[in-house]
Amino acid sequence: MSSARNIVITGFMGSGKTTVGELLAQRLGREFVDMDRAIETRAGAPIRQIFARKGEAGFRELERTLALELALRRGLVVATGGGALIADDLREMFLQQCHVYCLDASKAELSSRLWDSRERPLAAGWEALYDARKAIYASIPRQVLTAGKTATMVAGEIAAREAGALYVKTPSGGYPIHIEAGILSRIGEEAASLGLDGQVAVITNETIAPLYGEALTRQLPNARMIALPDGEAHKTLATVAQVYDSLLEMGADRSTVIIALGGGVVGDTAGFVAATYMRGIPLLQAPTTLLSMVDSSVGGKVGVDLPQGKNLIGAFKQPRAVLIDPDVLATLPPLQWRCGMAEVIKHGLIAQPGLLNPELWQPEHAEELVRQAVQVKIDFVEIDPYEQGIRAHLNLGHTFGHAIEKVTGYAVPHGEAVAIGIVCAAKLSRNLSFITEAMVARIQKICWQIGLPTDIAVDRERWYAAMATDKKWQGGESRLIALKRIGEAAVVHGLSKETIMAVL
Repeated sequence: MSSARNIVITGFMGSGKTTVGELLAQRLGREFVDMDRAIETRAGAPIRQIFARKGEAGFRELERTLALELALRRGLVVATGGGALIADDLREMFLQQCHVYCLDASKAELSSRLWDSRERPLAAGWEALYDARKAIYASIPRQVLTAGKTATMVAGEIAAREAGALYVKTPSGGYPIHIEAGILSRIGEEAASLGLDGQVAVITNETIAPLYGEALTRQLPNARMIALPDGEAHKTLATVAQVYDSLLEMGADRSTVIIALGGGVVGDTAGFVAATYMRGIPLLQAPTTLLSMVDSSVGGKVGVDLPQGKNLIGAFKQPRAVLIDPDVLATLPPLQWRCGMAEVIKHGLIAQPGLLNPELWQPEHAEELVRQAVQVKIDFVEIDPYEQGIRAHLNLGHTFGHAIEKVTGYAVPHGEAVAIGIVCAAKLSRNLSFITEAMVARIQKICWQIGLPTDIAVDRERWYAAMATDKKWQGGESRLIALKRIGEAAVVHGLSKETIMAVL
């Protein structure tokens, strides 16, 4: 007998519990139990007759007996009835002993499924019942948003989470982050579960296209690749307009899925296209650089640059999923690895000091490095999805760094600019009496160990002027991130020009 915990699928009537449960059980090779069907078999009558003979209380007693029996078993996939886990004691028991997933279907979805449900005894007044139960369903930690997804996609998402995929909760639902070696080379096998069995636009760049883009596109049944010029200089509205033209040429509609296959520039640009083409189409992020894996592919921030500064045109567009394949890092140039490490070190400084351990920095530990760094990003964006507060801490060093990129015409890569910016932020933190000189020296040493620069010879007035156009400043007032200590950051407002210039 399996020792694995039961996987329990619950949610309101009509949310797809039985269909998803059956598909999940098939995928995982587990026995499937539909509680309503099991009760009908035991009672020798359909549920509507059980309600007619025994009332709802009688049905709930049969349901409780079955639930207690199932809780003693292992290795099942169980689909509950809509009201099975409304009772506090049963819900708590299942949450403690099983992996419970609640399918979150919108009222519009439910209405289309329940308008003629004569077999469901409680369907007649379903909207009032839904409102009464909504808070209870929402209290279940593992939520799965079903809007715009097939049952195969929902089952695939649950299977991925059971296999260790990370998950980001968002105001509109959430999405999985698959971190798995070789996942891009097997994407064709998962096309249906990822929602890629329809029309797909693979947006990449001219460097990644021959390495991974062409092979990925061939795996999908109806995909076309759009290759952009490589580099930050092409992260513009002009490039976006060219992609719009390509999408229109291929007949892309609102069901077309965009895969953003590349580094941060591709992810930001393709993400902005997905957010705006026909007022929004589905997006999957498939980052191919360490920097984009640990930072830009997670959190939903997308956009392009203007001559006046970075990311001044943008939106929040949450992906349907993020596919991180550590195998692609084998072809990553050493410079790009170092640039990604700048974001890893930032995560270590603001939240997870374990990332500052040099033993974790080697490519052979890439999967664990990425997983830990991504979890930091998740923790921030779940608390503050629209960067109204603590998410700003993820910008440590970035205002300094973005200005370096601007004044050098993007000759300095983003990661190197961020590393210099982190050191500037550390010096600022020291001058504000938050950290010691010894801590500044430690941060500089970390950057040197990785091979990242810690200073640059540029005109300080131009550097400061570029910082003043950063979108994070508010009302012409500086807004920077400082370190309070290793593992904790803070926003500091209204610093004088002299205070900032002193660390440039």
